[in-house]
Parts: sequence; C-alpha cells; structure tokens
Amino acid sequence: MTLIEQLNAVIIAIARDISNNSSGGSGSIGSSDISDISVLLPRKIGASQRRYQSGLRHGAEYPYPYITSSSGFTSGVQYFIPFTALEDATIKALEIQCVASQANGTVSLGIYASDSNNDVADPLFTSDPISCATTGAKNAPCNVQITKGKMYWLSSLPIGTLNFSRNNTDSLFAIKGTVSANYSSVIGYYTTGNTFMTQSAPTSKSDINSSAPRVLFITG
Repeated sequence: MTLIEQLNAVIIAIARDISNNSSGGSGSIGSSDISDISVLLPRKIGASQRRYQSGLRHGAEYPYPYITSSSGFTSGVQYFIPFTALEDATIKALEIQCVASQANGTVSLGIYASDSNNDVADPLFTSDPISCATTGAKNAPCNVQITKGKMYWLSSLPIGTLNFSRNNTDSLFAIKGTVSANYSSVIGYYTTGNTFMTQSAPTSKSDINSSAPRVLFITG
C-alpha cells in the first residue's frame, strides 16, 4: 500500500469514527456526508445541500479563495486549466469576464475531458468565438454532464488584444512539479498559434507557470 493510500485509509477511518460516535445534537459534527472526500472540504451550505448550487459561478479554484485580478493575454493562445468535479452536476454555461475590450476581439470557451492518465483529452464542448467588443461577462450556453471525482479542463482562446479576470499560481494548486528550482508552480497547459479551439486532445502543449484566463462554469 502506498503512502497516499495509507493516508487516505486513515482519513476515512477517522471520518467514520467521528460519524459513528457523534450524537448528532447541537454542536456535534453529525453523520451526514462525512465519510468521503467531504471531510477535506468546507461543509455544504444551503437548502439544496449541493457544492455546485444552481445558477452560481464556480472556477477551477473552487471551493478555495479567489481574489479578483486581471491580466492581458496573448492572441491565439489556448489555455487549459484542470479541476476535479466535487459532485455530479450539469454545466449549463461557461463564462469569462472581459476587462479590456477590442473592437474585433473575440474569445472562445470550452471544457475538455481527461484521459486515463488525467491528461487533456477531447472536448466535451467548445463555443463559437464570442465578441469582446465591449467589456463584461461573456457567456457560452452548453449542456455538459460532469461526474464526481473525474478531472475536466476549462479552456479559453482569446483573439485580439484583450484583458480578462485571471487565475494564477496564487489561486490554483500545482498540477505537477517543475523542471527547475526557480520556476513557479505549473497550474495548467497552453498551446500557441491557434485560430480556433482544438477539436481533439492538444499536442505540443507547454506548462503554464503564470496567469491564465479565469473560466467559470454555471450549473443547472
């Protein structure tokens, strides 16, 4: 048994012990939904008792903190940022916040599946280019089912001189190690020279060690 498997077994055992020994009364933790991944996550809030509440926006950093910040991005670069689904849900739209616009600027949004190695695979949805002639939220309706525990990749492709709300190493966990001691954390991948979103698993991708446009998903 690997160290990770041992730690996971200990966490589950502790959670089950808490669940079995809790009285469920005032001030106690209670026995609901605590013997799995939820022991490592904030408690669910709201009548629906869902992590992805209908109509709300969720980014790859959710449920951890995000402080709004923006950055400019290179035209023709497609970005891929992973997240792991916290529960089964239906994504009804993708959204991005355009902070600095351009008359002929556009952005395309997408969500990609992962393969057996959790690497970027084929798209589940890609949008047509969305005009960024004005600032504000840019929305792409979709209908994508996600499954608890599986990894997905949020993607964006800006064309033009544009600024968006961004993720960076200050809001996302590293997805792997770095090739040098003086590199920032790797938070995703990118490809260059694109005019449209790839319709297959990307090749020749590079590590993202800085900013990426913050793509949000809205559940139904």
